[in-house]
Amino acid sequence: MRLVILMLICTISAKGQVLQNPHTAFAQAAQTGKKIMLVFSGSDWCIPCIQFNKKILTDSTFLHFAQDNLVILEADFPQRKKIASPLRTQYDSLAAAFNPKGSFPQVVLLSPEKKLMANVPYQQETTAGFISTLKHLMQ
Repeated sequence: MRLVILMLICTISAKGQVLQNPHTAFAQAAQTGKKIMLVFSGSDWCIPCIQFNKKILTDSTFLHFAQDNLVILEADFPQRKKIASPLRTQYDSLAAAFNPKGSFPQVVLLSPEKKLMANVPYQQETTAGFISTLKHLMQ
């Protein structure tokens, strides 16, 4: 029973590190000086997006790295569930600026000033491999 409760707490706090609100994410990045990892996702239809979420975004090693180095912002473009109109408008603006081809999942690294630093490749690698790629791009 204790293990189940601990797992639930870890899952809730892990998901809490992935922000959905661009204003909050950019304000946090400006305040902390951390880079923003912006993830364009189709959470309910894009199989590679779902795999990225399960393999990377919820991995404790990645979340520990991210807590010290990144603000994670997810711009979700689901097909079945609804996104509030103001949030959808913000996601559309981010997509126009940083994902004009509409690729999913698309991961980009931004400065706290909202400048594109790098497109982050993801080829189903391990969490360690993805963190290594991020570290290299953040130099």
